[in-house]
Amino acid sequence: MPPPPEAVSGPAGTAPAALPTTERGRRMRARLLAAAREVFERDGFLEARVTDISAAAGVAHGSFYTYFGSKTAVFRALVAETMDDLYASMGTRHEPGPPDGSPEEVAVHRIDRANRRFVAMYRQNTALMALFEQVTTFDPEVRALRQAARERNVGRVRHSIEQLQRDGLVAADLDAEYSAHALVAMVNGLVHYWLVLDGEFEQERLVAALTRLWAQALGLPVRT
Repeated sequence: MPPPPEAVSGPAGTAPAALPTTERGRRMRARLLAAAREVFERDGFLEARVTDISAAAGVAHGSFYTYFGSKTAVFRALVAETMDDLYASMGTRHEPGPPDGSPEEVAVHRIDRANRRFVAMYRQNTALMALFEQVTTFDPEVRALRQAARERNVGRVRHSIEQLQRDGLVAADLDAEYSAHALVAMVNGLVHYWLVLDGEFEQERLVAALTRLWAQALGLPVRT
């Protein structure tokens, strides 16, 4: 059953709010986002109300609409912010590898650290991730935001694979784009199954398996 129109569009005549330009405005927007997260996680998307979000933020009901046009607008902002933070955690940053490690060992170390960051971020946002899945079934914009964040992450992973290819650590004929899609789908899908759908996994074994599969898919040696 689809949600009522006001659950998606907000009150009649409410225009989308522009991003604040002052520090005070940015703080208030962040305060409303934090309150919205609290209410959405407690009540779910369909039962959450702007009145409850305003109360949780300690602001007047009308002040909410200075920053967001509807409860769906604030939910979309949460989606964009959370998904970007989540997928950015999967990037293989230029952090130090193990002491005296070979280039291959440094690459595997970075993959392992990225997987650990992703799992930690997902655990912090499990309730929201479950809500995101629910709302994508009836809100095309939330679905598009989620997809865009995933595509940006695939791009980051593809660039990291291409760098490893330039460094001579990964076969030059490996399809970096399709490999990036497959690796992102593997990690995201398995972690989602574990945390949102209550799969029974041990975190350390899960991360170790993901890292080993990722590294071996790229042809990198993994110590056993």
